Amino acid sequence: MNEETQCPAWCVADHAAEDEGVVRHRGAPVDVPVISGAGAGELIVEMHILDGEPAAWVYIGDGVDRSIEVSRESVARLAHALVALPP
Repeated sequence: MNEETQCPAWCVADHAAEDEGVVRHRGAPVDVPVISGAGAGELIVEMHILDGEPAAWVYIGDGVDRSIEVSRESVARLAHALVALPP
């Protein structure tokens, strides 16, 4: 990270260890216990943004091979749709 880079208040990245050329700010990951068709497990939810970019993205996945990345606005729409599901 260069001296001009300002981390957002929520950034927990160790830029010296994690970044190679491009600074990637990331929030603290949240592990969410879930039950899926494959059984019990956890999903990781983490926000990130490339330095200088206007939009932050939210990663939702298992940390291995299943994931989606969506905008923060899309997360809000997804959360609203999930809350509106019948019990």
